[in-house]
Amino acid sequence: MSLKDQISSMDMDDIVEMCINQEQQAIDLYTLARDQAKDESARQKFQELVDMETVHKVSLKNFEIENYIELPPADLKVTNYLMEPVLQDNMTTQEIIILAAKREDKTARMYQDLADHFHFDKKLNTFFQMMADEELRHKHDLETEYENEFLQEG
Repeated sequence: MSLKDQISSMDMDDIVEMCINQEQQAIDLYTLARDQAKDESARQKFQELVDMETVHKVSLKNFEIENYIELPPADLKVTNYLMEPVLQDNMTTQEIIILAAKREDKTARMYQDLADHFHFDKKLNTFFQMMADEELRHKHDLETEYENEFLQEG
């Protein structure tokens, strides 16, 4: 069953709970990676990701639309065609950024599906569109960092 079909059979409480669970999975993943990371810069990067996802989770619990008013950035697509690394000990910063960017992209697509599903309800459509935009903003920031760190010429 596709996510769109699944959403059709859910009530709003179930949908918000699904989104909160998605954010919690990200928090758990990044916390595990942070705790396993040997490198201090990797631990700091994972902590930043934990903090971002925690804000999302709180906003979902409180349904805070006003936190997501900015326009989304352009999708750089820098990591779209890279293989997703497996979460493991001793991940490099490059692998962390790729893993996180891919996760942000998947979560953005989930929120976009929800926004599309609620096209008839302006408040819900706006909320889920803004959540999708926020995930894309994180992906954009991660891909910009990836470009600056790993794709510099010279």
